[in-house]
Amino acid sequence: MNSLKSSLLCCLVVVPAISHAETIKLLIQEFAPFTHTDIKTGEIQGALTEKVQEILKRAGDNYNIGSTSLARGLQSTLNDDNTCLFGFRRTPERENSFKWVGPLVTDNWVLYGRKTDSRLLKNFEDAKPYSIGSYKNAATGLQLHEQGYKIEFSNQDEDNPRLLVNGRLDYWIVSESHGMVIAQQQGFGHEIARAIKWKSIELNMLCNVRMDKQRMELYNKINKELDNDGTMEKIMRKYGIK
Repeated sequence: MNSLKSSLLCCLVVVPAISHAETIKLLIQEFAPFTHTDIKTGEIQGALTEKVQEILKRAGDNYNIGSTSLARGLQSTLNDDNTCLFGFRRTPERENSFKWVGPLVTDNWVLYGRKTDSRLLKNFEDAKPYSIGSYKNAATGLQLHEQGYKIEFSNQDEDNPRLLVNGRLDYWIVSESHGMVIAQQQGFGHEIARAIKWKSIELNMLCNVRMDKQRMELYNKINKELDNDGTMEKIMRKYGIK
């Protein structure tokens, strides 16, 4: 009997598996049309929201989702197990502090100016003498500030359309899609215009560094599948993102 038991134990193979018991905590920043809360229903929506939800659905993971500020989202993801924040740049400063899924989407970032402004920027460097609006903890604003641009950091990005239209800023650095959504919501959409494109930026999901390696690999695999099977293209069209 003992011999048979020992023989069976010797033949057991331990197969590593991803545990789906944990609930993944997803966090967003208000960044329409990519991630945002519907003011009528309170539902978190957006192109990236739908993509990330589909990733977790195909992975078989449970999740909850909430909206927060950039600073609180980064802090929570840094400290809390099974937590991910999505819709953000992958920067050298953040690289080793998190695990990454992406890129989820590529977004154009531009300088918006006033439609009545007669200045013509032939290249992005021409904006260096002028005041440019960003907001606290924004990676883009911090990067441009380090490069010598005159960045004015507001408490939140939603302050910048008003500051721009009222002449407190010369330009506003922002995602082209997101910036126009904010401006239109505030009634300033007809008063601003794209002055020049800065660059295309990849948006990613960053997760707590202790997140299971196999889970991260699966999420990245599914992310590519969604790009290749046409799912993400359909989502982007739904939200009017080119």
